[in-house]
Amino acid sequence: MKRKVYSVIVAAVIISTLFLSACSKNDNKQTTTNSSGTQGAAETAVSENTPTPAETKADSSKDKVLNWVASGEVTTMDSGKSYDTISSEQIDFQADPLYRINEENKAVPNLAVALPEVSKDGLTVTVEIRDNAKFSNGEKITAADIVYAAQRVVDPATGSQSANNLSYIKNATEIIAGTLKSEELGVKAISDTKLEFTLVAPNSYINTTLSSTLLSPVSKKFVEKQGKNYGLTADALLASGPYVLKDWNGTDISWKYEKNPYYWDADNIYFDKINVQVVKEVATGVNLYEAGELDGTKVTGEYISLYKGKEDLVSVQTLRMTNLEMGISSNKYLQNEKLRKALLYALNREELSTAILNGDGIPSVGVIPNGIAVNPDNGKSIADDFGTLVYTDVKKAQQLFKEALQELGTDSITLRLVTSDTDENIKIGQYLQSVYETNLPGLKIDLANVPASVRFEEMMSYKFDLALGGWTGDFDPTSYIKQHEEGYEHNHSQWKSKELKNLVTALETTDGTDFSKRWEHLKEANQYLVDKAVVIPIVQASQSYLINPKLKGYVTHVLGTPIDVTHAYIEE
Repeated sequence: MKRKVYSVIVAAVIISTLFLSACSKNDNKQTTTNSSGTQGAAETAVSENTPTPAETKADSSKDKVLNWVASGEVTTMDSGKSYDTISSEQIDFQADPLYRINEENKAVPNLAVALPEVSKDGLTVTVEIRDNAKFSNGEKITAADIVYAAQRVVDPATGSQSANNLSYIKNATEIIAGTLKSEELGVKAISDTKLEFTLVAPNSYINTTLSSTLLSPVSKKFVEKQGKNYGLTADALLASGPYVLKDWNGTDISWKYEKNPYYWDADNIYFDKINVQVVKEVATGVNLYEAGELDGTKVTGEYISLYKGKEDLVSVQTLRMTNLEMGISSNKYLQNEKLRKALLYALNREELSTAILNGDGIPSVGVIPNGIAVNPDNGKSIADDFGTLVYTDVKKAQQLFKEALQELGTDSITLRLVTSDTDENIKIGQYLQSVYETNLPGLKIDLANVPASVRFEEMMSYKFDLALGGWTGDFDPTSYIKQHEEGYEHNHSQWKSKELKNLVTALETTDGTDFSKRWEHLKEANQYLVDKAVVIPIVQASQSYLINPKLKGYVTHVLGTPIDVTHAYIEE
């Protein structure tokens, strides 16, 4: 059944889009805006005050189906190896974390029966899990399955690109380095339902930290049976969460999920099936949505203006940073600090945010997103306390570029910029190309628009010039600094700095209970990364969607999956 649409306007926008493409804590609250223009903290779910699935009447004689979208191909469905947002969003359907992040962006018990118990010294954390949890093959989930999941992530043999995300657990760093065995990781099963974590240092974010799907239960028996194929196809995956993956062979651009009958909370899972298809072009997604073939799709640019004031439009301001990353270790030109600074100051973030993204994002003020935390002493935000460190100064950029050319002994430089082949990323890439070539005569930018999986591979090879990347850390601001620490998997530039490493070490250890000192170290690290132009922050991303107004019960998040539909339902 087709929705009522403004067909002539939509068609016009789609045609123009195709043409353009061809041309080539004080309060830690983010805002969530629905199409009626009302705003509230991102802690408030869009679907507030609606009935629960159990209260909603539906025709039980036919399957309840959600038609959803992914913005690119999935690289892996292995919860222990996932490192990109596209894969992580899909893993959320079938991997069950200890805690879920609710509509208030707080951790709430999920597979765990209660929030963790923390010892007085902050170093021992105990978690009790449900005794009725099962994998999708009917086998019981025990604490040992979570211990194995964690050990597997840090084991160098696994090759997880997220291993350092567990470095807060005792011995993780040494295991990753190969000096200790994975069995020596500071997590153990006290019983079938009780876990004990030993931390390196007190962690004030432990509740949300333990919500990671890296700690979702994994069956050792099943993994060993599948071998290297584990997580690469639907048949080589065992679900612990609400849905079971079907019809995915590792490269498909469409797949589906079926309700997991063994899931401990199956009675509160509404949909029997979720059909997912990869849609990279916004115009295509809008067409499918308007035809009633999708219940939700991402929109950007002119479509945000087109649907403004309509109940379908939902926007979420996130803590995800869109950055221009540089292959400093692999490109001799980019090893010149003045060239990197020229790229930093030549960019007009305000223009990009308004003219290209149509307000779907706010200009970055530094490496750490504004709104993630506040100064514990005066309540000032990141922007107010740290200041706007990244800004536009074309004359300064041109002088720096001139000096860089002289130091490098050349009169021109060509850099390749790789972006994902989605509408939004292509447009941002074209904008960067135009701005840099205009503001910095002698600089040529060659664009390469590739599938997201190819971009990820290039960045993880650490051999590239420029890449349009994004970084979604966690609720601890340190995660945005740690990305650039020597030895961290996602330090794509391969930047090496003893000064930065010492700051990260302090943030993760001795600063655990000294919040004022921690804030000063965050400020210092943020300033350092900008001064050295290790990365070029562009915008703090918003995510806008068209969502079927009958879809209720979904949750919006400032971090991770912006729209979580695992417990959503259709209001009949």
